[in-house]
Amino acid sequence: MPISSRFIRDAAKLLQDVDLSDARAGELALEVERLNASVRTAAGSLDADAEPAAFFAVLAKGAS
Repeated sequence: MPISSRFIRDAAKLLQDVDLSDARAGELALEVERLNASVRTAAGSLDADAEPAAFFAVLAKGAS
């Protein structure tokens, strides 16, 4: 599911009381989408009983 710049702008205002420009919100939306995709991929490679450290290791391996 794509993350919109409007969602980022609204979340920044609601959660942090920060006003973002449309351009910056768009940049952050792309970054959040990339991070979300990485986390979902890593989560799919582990079972529900995996140690939390294993999840971090999978994320770190994917980042290199």
